[in-house]
Amino acid sequence: MWTVLFYVNPLTITLALALALVAALFLARRRPAVRAVTLCLATLYLLILAAPLGGLGTIGGSDRHVIWDPWVSFQDIGVPEGPENFGVTLDDGRVIHYSPTEPTAIERAEKAEVEDPDSEVLHVYEDPHGSLAVTDTQGTPVAPGSEAERTVVRTIGQEQASMDAQVARYEEEGPWSVTGGLALQERVMNTLLFVPIGVAAFFAFSSWSARLLFGPALSLTIESTQWALASDRSPDTGDLLVNGVGSLLGSLMALTAVGVVGVFDRRARTRPRVPLRDTSSPDRAPGSLPRTVPFPLSLARFRSRFEHTDSSTWDDKNDGIDSPL
Repeated sequence: MWTVLFYVNPLTITLALALALVAALFLARRRPAVRAVTLCLATLYLLILAAPLGGLGTIGGSDRHVIWDPWVSFQDIGVPEGPENFGVTLDDGRVIHYSPTEPTAIERAEKAEVEDPDSEVLHVYEDPHGSLAVTDTQGTPVAPGSEAERTVVRTIGQEQASMDAQVARYEEEGPWSVTGGLALQERVMNTLLFVPIGVAAFFAFSSWSARLLFGPALSLTIESTQWALASDRSPDTGDLLVNGVGSLLGSLMALTAVGVVGVFDRRARTRPRVPLRDTSSPDRAPGSLPRTVPFPLSLARFRSRFEHTDSSTWDDKNDGIDSPL
């Protein structure tokens, strides 16, 4: 599932938000019963996002660790910097530890404890003149110009050049780089996932508190389930933050959709009706009756009525009416 993060970029983000807006407009226009759909969607989110990544066999296999600082989730976003301290193991088993400043005796002893006792540990740092100084665990300098000193300096220079090239590649690819990690993509994905939840909750509930708190409550349930299962997922307050932002964004999109649909409905109701124009009399005012009223009787019925009607009476009745005959 994490491979989806490779496709998170400005184009896919725009398409996802556009689809969410279209769905919000549809719900605002049709107003179907979506409460059951919202609950089913929340259950699906809970099953997918809280399920162990490694399967049911990993339940209870990890410590219940909670990342309380939400900023930890955002620290690795952006162009990473090269490490100040790093270590390299040579082919002959020697271990080189680099630091910008000269290590203290305590730091030398700590490095020696974590390495193999049979391995030779060398420390490299920059002296006040900007050159690389090479010393052993006791702080004794390695003979300048010796093969060991040249090998160590050459190796550290290659490592620094490799890290500088990697940082330059991060800068060239920009914030959506996949070379230096997917931290930004992951945070954006977690935000977009809860936009549909916010849209559905807006139309599922009439209370504003339920509309705004449904998404954060679902996110809290997911993180609590991850903590209870103690699998390979760690609850993160940063996820709570971005999920809540996504749910709020969905609610705002739904509110916007309701406003847009309401404006168009009001315009449709208040639009004036244009009267039909009588094409038989172009010079007649719109809405007025035609000058000639069609006689609704057939010729046979007209003759029969005319024969049984007094001519004076008929003239009085037909006064002012133009007969089509």
